[in-house]
Amino acid sequence: MNDQDCIPHRDEENPNERELSRRSGDSAVGVWVILVLIFMLAAVVYVVSALL
Repeated sequence: MNDQDCIPHRDEENPNERELSRRSGDSAVGVWVILVLIFMLAAVVYVVSALL
């Protein structure tokens, strides 16, 4: 079996998967998630350093 046999052609893809891939192309949400995680990490470091 060839590796290319496992990869479906664009015409054979599930329409739902095409919608998901289109939506996942928006990286603006990813940037906000990273910023919130950095802020939360900074808050945890601040609280831990205040307790020590």
